[in-house]
Amino acid sequence: MKGLLLDTSASSHLSGDSQPPLPSTRPRGVLDWIEWLGNKLPEPALIFVILAAVVIVVAAVGSAAGWKVQPVQPKYVMVDKVDVEGQPLKGPDGKVMQTKKLDEKGKPVKVLEPKGNPIEPRSLLTSDGIYWMLSSMLRNFTGLPALGLIFVAMLGIGLAEKFGFFSALMRALAFITPAKLLTPMIVLLGANSSVASDAGYIILPPLAAALYLAVGRHPVAGLAAAFAGVAGGFGGGFFPTGGDGALTGFAQDAARVIDPNYTVDILHNFYFKAGSAIIVMFAGWFVTDWIVEPRLKRQQKAQPLTGDTSAMNDMALTPIEKSGLGYALATMFSVAAIFVALVLIPGAPLHGTGVPRLANDRVVAQQPITIVRGAQDVAAVPADRRLWAPEPEKDAAGSKLPVEMAVAASGRPNMSEAPGDRWSHVIVPAIFLLFLLPGMAYGIRTGKLRTQADFIDGIYHGIKSIVPVLAISFFMGQFVAYFAYTGLDRMLAYAGGSLLVTADLPVPVLLVAFVLVVVFGDFALSGMLSKFGVMAPIFIPMFMMVGISPELTTAAYRIGDSVVNIVTPLNSYLLIILVVLQKYKKNAGLGSLISLMIPYSVVFFVIWTGFLLAWYATGTDLGPAAPLHYSVPAE
Repeated sequence: MKGLLLDTSASSHLSGDSQPPLPSTRPRGVLDWIEWLGNKLPEPALIFVILAAVVIVVAAVGSAAGWKVQPVQPKYVMVDKVDVEGQPLKGPDGKVMQTKKLDEKGKPVKVLEPKGNPIEPRSLLTSDGIYWMLSSMLRNFTGLPALGLIFVAMLGIGLAEKFGFFSALMRALAFITPAKLLTPMIVLLGANSSVASDAGYIILPPLAAALYLAVGRHPVAGLAAAFAGVAGGFGGGFFPTGGDGALTGFAQDAARVIDPNYTVDILHNFYFKAGSAIIVMFAGWFVTDWIVEPRLKRQQKAQPLTGDTSAMNDMALTPIEKSGLGYALATMFSVAAIFVALVLIPGAPLHGTGVPRLANDRVVAQQPITIVRGAQDVAAVPADRRLWAPEPEKDAAGSKLPVEMAVAASGRPNMSEAPGDRWSHVIVPAIFLLFLLPGMAYGIRTGKLRTQADFIDGIYHGIKSIVPVLAISFFMGQFVAYFAYTGLDRMLAYAGGSLLVTADLPVPVLLVAFVLVVVFGDFALSGMLSKFGVMAPIFIPMFMMVGISPELTTAAYRIGDSVVNIVTPLNSYLLIILVVLQKYKKNAGLGSLISLMIPYSVVFFVIWTGFLLAWYATGTDLGPAAPLHYSVPAE
């Protein structure tokens, strides 16, 4: 799962004499140097261990040095609204109406007002800090919001992949597509294949190459179009995926650095993702038919293509696979229809609004808590607000030493799961069933699901594929929690956000700059989850300070993470694609493949980023309840 992992082994897909030539150990060009440097980086889990250690050291130094950052809140300067004669205008309530003050360029004037007390870094190298690191280690891992989303979604998706449903579906759609529409269909299939884990990388490129050859087109063009769709269109698609759950969890945690009540839905980029899949389709169509294939034909030097369609014949659907696909699609549409009915029919389980509840009919809420230290201060706390206090120690004279106490602070509790449309609370179970049941139908019809052991093996398949994700997540969880405990996340957010507010850069400029940061970051850390785990706690709070919503930041991240997948040497699936490429170009190496794909990467970056800017200009939400803008709430 390249989208979630940095180092996915491709060795199991390479066999026999199809092995690519061993690369030179001595870097010779820019791409060689990039690959060499990337291979020298630690594994993702170790990177988060290093980052956690950096947080520990920086917090300790900052605490000793007395670093402070004043939280601020951007506010527009308001002035009285006047008529043409300069007289104040009053509203229906008799009060003078207010309007935003404009500068000489006609832009609203924004100032930064202090909000609360200055933030100081809290060292982890203290008795309390070390106790916290050890006592919270398990919670730092299990509390990751992305963990449950990925795990449950992959139960259904993994089973459908294991029994061959996704493979059959992609092959069927490719085979029934008219020759003139072969390129856009291949790219579109690729852009939606991320829902099927790594099936898109394994199935679609060789199938596309064989289809192109069968209709008299250059097979490498088909290979390139498929790889561009799968890797370069990873951030687009018509379906929610496990990767969406990962982004959702980290985006929400990062947003709550600024706004503790902020909620990000798993469908937060749903509209933008669907539109992006179409944009990637047209961009890939253009690059394949107008840039890549003409160049390949010139290189061919008028040599006629061979008519070997054995690879395509091997991938043709058997009668039993066609029947199984029909059963599976009928099941999928039935499940979708049932969910739609449950949402639309009044009184149905998913109609209207609601809030997730516990088994005892209570809801999970976070109550503001403060720690009071000192015997005199503790004694002044009313009994009904005292939650916990350690046994007070005594000195040699028998006097009580200062103690600390956890106290229920004033203020309303915050619900951990916000109320909303009932259907929005069951997206993950819907994904689970939408792929589990069709996968079972396909497996039963094709004979791949006969016993309960087959069923359990199918369930295990998806979980096996995310075991590396779980290992990375453990160390990532420690880093994220350390970052929050020390207060460095808020200090960096307010310091960086203040600079952005002062710089007053246009939002489109910030979005393009962020996409570029993600692109260059991918050459050091290519996993979607790993890279976002580092970037989200930094950039999302900073951008919220200048009015950019977490959902918009995530949309920009999708672009940067996707367009570079095609060319980064850190994408281990390049070896799988290289094997297919060498079937048609015997002397092709990694450089040949990367040079083939560079036009896609460049065009995707330009077109997709332009699409994001155009979307921003329209003011359209990125998904259900996923706005473009964010306003810091007044206290």
